[in-house]
Amino acid sequence: MDQVNCPSGTVCFTGHRIISPDRMDEVKRFTLLAVEEAYDAGYRTYICGGARGYDTVAAKAVLFFRRNHPDVRLVIAVPCASQAEHWPEKEKDDYRMILNRADSVIILSEAYYNGCMQSRNRYMVDHSALCICYMTQFKGGTWSTVRYALHQGIGVKNIAIHCNGKSILKENSWNYTSTYRSASGNVSIVHLCHFRKSLQKKTNISICFSMKAGKEKKNSPNR
Repeated sequence: MDQVNCPSGTVCFTGHRIISPDRMDEVKRFTLLAVEEAYDAGYRTYICGGARGYDTVAAKAVLFFRRNHPDVRLVIAVPCASQAEHWPEKEKDDYRMILNRADSVIILSEAYYNGCMQSRNRYMVDHSALCICYMTQFKGGTWSTVRYALHQGIGVKNIAIHCNGKSILKENSWNYTSTYRSASGNVSIVHLCHFRKSLQKKTNISICFSMKAGKEKKNSPNR
C-alpha cells in the first residue's frame, strides 16, 4: 500500500457530501483558490477521501490545477474498496475518473467496517499539515474531522466562511483568532490552529464553538 511520507508539504480535504446547487459554483471557485494559495505556500501533495460531494469537488480542483503545475500530487485515501458500490452511475463515473488520474490511491481496508470512514479521515489528518474544508455546520463527519485536526494542531482553512460574499457558517466573532484574505483578495481564509492551541487537549471544543453570546467574554480563550 502506498503511503504519504511528507506531512509538512501535504494538504487534506474534508467537506459535506451534500452541497446546495446554488452554492456549487462558489464552492468550486473558492476550493481552487485555496489550492492555489496552498501551492504558493509550498504544499505539493493533496489528499482527498474520494467520497461524494466536496471530496469530488476538491479532487477535481487539484486535477485541474495540476495541468499547469506538474509537481502537484493527488492522493486518494479510500476507506474501503467497496466505497462506491451503491453510488449512482454518474458519481461512479466521476469516482473512477479521479482514481485513474490520481498519482496514488491508498486503500485502507479491503472490506467495509463500522468506523472505516472515520479511520480514513484521521489517516488524512495524521499525514497532513493543513486541512482545507467546506464546513457549514458544527456537526457531522466534517466537523468531527475538523475537530480532530484542531486537537492535532493542524491548521484549517474553511472556504465556507465567506462563500458567496457572506458567512454561511454560524459562529461567534471570537471563534477565529487569525483571519486574512488571500493574495487574490477573493477568498477569506480562516486559520483555526491558533484557537486550538489556546485550549487544553481535553477541552470539548464543540462546546466552545457553540457558547451563547452572554458567555463569550467570560469563557472565550485568550487570544
